Amino acid sequence: MVSDSEISADLVTPADVADPLLWRDAQEMLGRHSRANRYGECVWCARTWPCPPRRLAERAEAAAYRSTEDGWTDLASRPARHAARNAGPFDPPTFHPR
Repeated sequence: MVSDSEISADLVTPADVADPLLWRDAQEMLGRHSRANRYGECVWCARTWPCPPRRLAERAEAAAYRSTEDGWTDLASRPARHAARNAGPFDPPTFHPR
């Protein structure tokens, strides 16, 4: 028996799915972030429903049905969202005690 927050390993992938791994990952996230509690928060992460992981899982599920050519051409036409944020050094500054 599988609980509400888990997904069965023998989940059958629909025939029209172009990316089965992405689809299975999306199903796992959708299973965890499945509903809101009585306070309007996600039962898994306690964020306001629909939570960001739920919305991401819904987008991943939709993307899993698209062919790889459609997905890559769509992504290539958009500018990078976080390019400016990644411009600095990767090592954090070190502060020595005096």
